[in-house]
Amino acid sequence: MDTDILIDLLRNETKVVDSISEMERKGWLLATTIINAFELFYGAYKSRNRQKNLASAKTLLERLVVMNMGLTSAQNAGRVYAELEREGQSIGLRDAMIGAIALTKGYSLATRNTEHFKKIAGLNLTPIP
Repeated sequence: MDTDILIDLLRNETKVVDSISEMERKGWLLATTIINAFELFYGAYKSRNRQKNLASAKTLLERLVVMNMGLTSAQNAGRVYAELEREGQSIGLRDAMIGAIALTKGYSLATRNTEHFKKIAGLNLTPIP
């Protein structure tokens, strides 16, 4: 799951909660990346309700598989980032890493930011309303 989905889960946004609940009912393994975890913690530390938001982020992340970035994912992220930058379609370093981790591990990325992530060739996306 991309950070936008994780944030909406924390905010209890009905459409996202329903979509993720349906994935759970279907037996999907729910995961995110260590980069998304960083983004959640970064946002929590910047927020006014720091302690509450840190606790909420940690509770959510403990329910998910958090995928780390190994050497192959790092290599794929470097390739993706360089290719997109060369084409003038950079998506940002963190998103290149998120996409590369999902691609390398064979996961689909649940996101609302499909326009952004569809630039990564071979990455399967699961659009969330």
